[in-house]
Amino acid sequence: MSTACPFGLRRSRPARRNALVLALLATVSLPACGGEDEDGNQPAGAPETSTPSPSPATDEQETSPADGTPIRITVGDTELTARLDDNATARDLAAQLPLTLSFRDYNNVEKTAPLPRELSPDGAPEGHDPAAGDIGYWAPDGDLVCHYNSDAPFFNGIVRIGEFDGNMDAIERQSQDFTVTIERG
Repeated sequence: MSTACPFGLRRSRPARRNALVLALLATVSLPACGGEDEDGNQPAGAPETSTPSPSPATDEQETSPADGTPIRITVGDTELTARLDDNATARDLAAQLPLTLSFRDYNNVEKTAPLPRELSPDGAPEGHDPAAGDIGYWAPDGDLVCHYNSDAPFFNGIVRIGEFDGNMDAIERQSQDFTVTIERG
């Protein structure tokens, strides 16, 4: 007479199959329900449909793009105001503020100063005819340019990035090297 072991192969195959099926189902269903996989990582399933809460407004968001970025320019004891345009080059300059720059005068027509790093000319026009009160960027050399004289010649490579508000006498009077501090207005 043979006695069958209750834990023999015949009885353990269905139990093993059931255990294997349950383990497979658990592995598939846990990540599908948003659980972690065996490495502890979250699945990369479908994106969540909840709306992110709005972030608090910043100064940049409160200023309309048409207005540009207001800046203060200090020459000696005189404070001037200006506004940077809303273009990539002007935004790149605004990201570097505050700056203290040493300007050079060129024949009482324009003043230029080297910047700590070049600005992005992305999307900027090839050049423009400078006008009195323009603030520009001389893309070939990486200089900030203040045009105060309407007789300034056309220069290919100058990107207009802003303009002064009102009287520019404090800059116009400078005929030698001078220092300027530029900061957000």
